[in-house]
Amino acid sequence: MDEGPCKSIQPRFYFDIDTQKCEPFDYGGCQGNENKFNTLADCEEMCLVERGKDPCQLEEDPGPCRSIIIRYFFSTISQKCEPFMYGGCLGNANNFLTLKQCQDICHHKSLNVPDFCLTPAEEGSCAASVKRYFYNSTQEKCQQFVYSGCGGNNNNFISKKDCRRTCMKGDKKESTKPKKRGIRIKKKNRGILIKAS
Repeated sequence: MDEGPCKSIQPRFYFDIDTQKCEPFDYGGCQGNENKFNTLADCEEMCLVERGKDPCQLEEDPGPCRSIIIRYFFSTISQKCEPFMYGGCLGNANNFLTLKQCQDICHHKSLNVPDFCLTPAEEGSCAASVKRYFYNSTQEKCQQFVYSGCGGNNNNFISKKDCRRTCMKGDKKESTKPKKRGIRIKKKNRGILIKAS
């Protein structure tokens, strides 16, 4: 946000990259930068990421201003968080203050999960009430929702286990116990599990 050097008080809105919200401010009336909008609606239309869109999928965007601020973005090419020079205004939501913040929000992308795991739950267009599970990419876990029986999207699983297997690949929470390995002998000692080393 840049109020400009003039002394007029004109109510405007700017996009705050840290809070990811459009905020009000008093514009001085001259100069300033491109991050100023006459109405809240104009600011939100230009700057906010659509609901359900993953900011980690957006391209690096330094914005039109000319400051040199080191920030971090998630690169879909390298599948990791990288530094970039942020201009100080506008840009997009793939813009994080710290490397840790970027990794905390975008690490699920490095697991190569299908894109549909990042879409919000869609109940569909029919009248049934079927218990299903979807992957909530914001909370990074599979959650229950009510499915109408038709329509919707592919982020829709019959069981929590199926949801985890598909969308939480590599997640340590998915399998904390080592799987038992062994062979079953079907003759004399029927049903006995012999441990394999």
